[in-house]
Amino acid sequence: MGKDLFKNVKPRHSLQVDRSGKAVKVQDIPKQDFLFCSVCEKRIEILETYFARKLIAINDYRNRKEKFEEIEIGPNKILVCLDLNPLMFKLFYFSMIWRLSITANSIFKNFKLPKKIELEIGSFLDVNLKPTHKELLKNLSVIQSFPSYHLMAYKRKDGPKKFAGILTAFQMSKDHFGVFTSDIILFFHLNENKIDTISRLISNKENKLVKFILADSEQWRNVSLSIVQHRLLNNSS
Repeated sequence: MGKDLFKNVKPRHSLQVDRSGKAVKVQDIPKQDFLFCSVCEKRIEILETYFARKLIAINDYRNRKEKFEEIEIGPNKILVCLDLNPLMFKLFYFSMIWRLSITANSIFKNFKLPKKIELEIGSFLDVNLKPTHKELLKNLSVIQSFPSYHLMAYKRKDGPKKFAGILTAFQMSKDHFGVFTSDIILFFHLNENKIDTISRLISNKENKLVKFILADSEQWRNVSLSIVQHRLLNNSS
C-alpha cells in the first residue's frame, strides 16, 4: 500500500505490538518486498495516485458537499461518492487485496485468499491495468465483467487525530477478510449466501456509486482496539 494513500496522517509512524502488549515504533508503512517488475509497479502506481487524490477529498467531504451525498440505509449513515469512478475503485481494491494475498511480508501472513480466487483476481488485473492513466480510462469502457464479490467500505467521520487507527489485514473467518488502515476499513466477503439484506444494500459489489459507511470516533476506536485484542489472542494461541 503506497505512502501517498496515507500522506495526511501525522505522526508518520506506526506502532508494532507484540504478544505481551509491548509497543515499538516502526516505519510508517510496511516495506515493499519487490514483487513486481517496473512496468507492473507503474501500472499499480497509476491506481494508487488516482485513489490517493480521491481519498484526500473523501477525508474532506464536509467541505466538498457537491461531490458527496449523505444518506441512511437501515441504522447506517452512508457517504455516497458522486465523483469517484466505481470501476476505478474496484480496480484499486482488487489490486490491494490481491497484493496482500501474494506478499511474503510477515505483517500480512494471515491474509491469504483461496488460490482459485487469487488467480481470478490476478488474471483480471493483468488484463485490465494499463501503463498510462489515459489508456486505463479508455479501457474502463470495454471491461465486460468484474470478479463478483461483496465489499463493504467504512470511513471515520472526522479526520485522523491522536489515534489514527490500525494498519493490518487478515482473514477474519473462512469467507471474510478485513483490511484496516488509518483512513478506511474494507471488508471483503466471498460467500454470497452469508450476506444479509442491509449489507447487500451498502455493498460496493455493483458498478454503481461508491458507498462508505460513516463511523464516529468512538466506533472507530472500538473497532481498532478489538482488532488489537483479536490479533494478540490469536498470536498467543
